[in-house]
Amino acid sequence: MFERLEGEHILLRKAKESDYKSMLRNVWGDPEVYQWMLFQPTVTEEEAIERCQRTMEFQKDHYAYLVADRKTDEAIGFCGIKEISPGHFEESGIGIGTKYQGNGYGKEIVALLLDLAFNKLNAVDFTYEYFQDNVKSRKVAEHFGFAYDHTYEMTRPWDGAEKIVDSCILTREKYLQMEKDFWNRSGDEERLK
Repeated sequence: MFERLEGEHILLRKAKESDYKSMLRNVWGDPEVYQWMLFQPTVTEEEAIERCQRTMEFQKDHYAYLVADRKTDEAIGFCGIKEISPGHFEESGIGIGTKYQGNGYGKEIVALLLDLAFNKLNAVDFTYEYFQDNVKSRKVAEHFGFAYDHTYEMTRPWDGAEKIVDSCILTREKYLQMEKDFWNRSGDEERLK
């Protein structure tokens, strides 16, 4: 299981007990983050400790990570993917603390997850979903060339909010072409071999 994925500015890593404080402060207790999430807000330190323990247990056998600032190792978000059927993956939640948004970290998270799925786990395709009114998530999908697949309605379990979800897909062929185009533009001949 891939325990750590390294990006330019962030790390995707497994949780540790001490992460509960930064996750409570930066993510779990932030109304600007959990408005887009399926999970119930975590607002007390006791809840955060318990949630962090559940996260660590879940991460043992799932491709689920905390997002950490590469310079400080402070936990600033979460992300994950799951295989829904052989070769078919989907993101299983992505969130980043409000004060860390607008720095390109969302794109960096998705790039690392796509690399994991396509280059390390040999994915056939990858599904990315977002609430229709979440403009930032829609822009990330557009950036990576995800193709619209379908829309569905859902009721969020913790607050009963009615949500409309757009589901998009990226095929292996399109991902590999996008990756090749990137390396062609960057002039990295070694990477293309």
